[in-house]
Amino acid sequence: MTNRPYLVSLSLMLQRLIQELKEGKTFLQFGILKAVGQVLGMVAPLVVAKFFSEELFGSYSLAKMIVFFFSMLFVTSLQAPFIVFANQEKAQSGQINKTFTILGLLFLISLVIFGLFGVFFAGPIAAFAKISKTDVPFLVWAFIGLSLKSFICNLFMGLGQRVKHSAAEFVFGLICIILIFVLYFAGMINLRTVFLIYPVSAVLLVLMFAWRINYSQLFPLKLDIKHLFGILDFSKWQFLGMTAVFFINWGANLVFRYYGTSFSDIGDFNLGFSFFKGFVTLIGVIGFYFLPFISANITAPGKIGDYLSRKRARILVLGTACIILLYFVMPVCLRAIYADSYSNSDMVLRILLLGMVFVLYGVFYFPLFNALKLYKPLQLINIAHVTITFVLTLAMVPGLGLKGAAIAASVGYMLRALVLELYFRKKVKKMLA
Repeated sequence: MTNRPYLVSLSLMLQRLIQELKEGKTFLQFGILKAVGQVLGMVAPLVVAKFFSEELFGSYSLAKMIVFFFSMLFVTSLQAPFIVFANQEKAQSGQINKTFTILGLLFLISLVIFGLFGVFFAGPIAAFAKISKTDVPFLVWAFIGLSLKSFICNLFMGLGQRVKHSAAEFVFGLICIILIFVLYFAGMINLRTVFLIYPVSAVLLVLMFAWRINYSQLFPLKLDIKHLFGILDFSKWQFLGMTAVFFINWGANLVFRYYGTSFSDIGDFNLGFSFFKGFVTLIGVIGFYFLPFISANITAPGKIGDYLSRKRARILVLGTACIILLYFVMPVCLRAIYADSYSNSDMVLRILLLGMVFVLYGVFYFPLFNALKLYKPLQLINIAHVTITFVLTLAMVPGLGLKGAAIAASVGYMLRALVLELYFRKKVKKMLA
């Protein structure tokens, strides 16, 4: 009789351990596939840089900047609203057909808008990126490919199939890398063929994963106006926030063009910043993974508290250790890969890695704010972030050049993390009690 309480405690401990192992297995499957997929996506432009001159890579970066602006504005900004609304609809009805209908409609609209932009603004686009007008249609194809990939990946996330989502990301990135090497060995690698990689990879992705979709949860299509306005209300702040994120990632290029920075220096900065953006994207996987969980458990203080304390602490320690390692390893890797080319990229990357610690710290608040539908304050914080970063870049580039742009970016991320923490303590914490 006296041993029974201990047996009960032991049983509870074992059950908890088994549950944590199951959660850890899912997280590892999702995280590893997602991370490798994001790494492959990050590696693609870095491989291109190896085969391009610094000047041509500068033009490639500026052209890609235009594609990613519209991609962030019309595709990435729908990611969080789709996941949140799809998971909530699925919990209520077992389907996501209303959310899927709206996602498909907005996807088609975005393709039309960017296509028209490419037609009517081909001249200014070519002048900005220092490419020919005949290269501009290939930017449109790149946008179509990236949009289609995001559509498929977001669909799996909305269906709650996180591992399939990350597997699709991985496959897309792998196909892109393979095609780049195929083009290189065939002697066909240039700006046009590099941008064509994206639609070809997206079509192959659809062919490979279409049979893995649970269509019974998507059909019949149903356009619910109230649901549409709910998603658009969420998305309008996402549009604003994604625009801010775009200028955080690409705003330095506008400053460089304003001050007449050489395309060689622009190529140097963008190579270092490409590594940084890739690492930031990997960190974003953390918030992306926890968003469905937080959306479903936002009214369960115990589970949210566990996320903010135990889970966050463990990931912060591991992530910070990885960033410290990267600080010492990456300059060696850059010299090994690019030899004497892109000589200033390692300096740019090291400064940016200092700011990455604050990126890691702040990532845990984004899924929480989105689940609570705190769109406005979250995006206002993003707008303040980009404004401060852009002003600092304008002020520091004339005197410090590429180093000034990197310092401005790191300081901006530090200030954003501070504001997120203060807002959480002052407002959000009370909402979770």
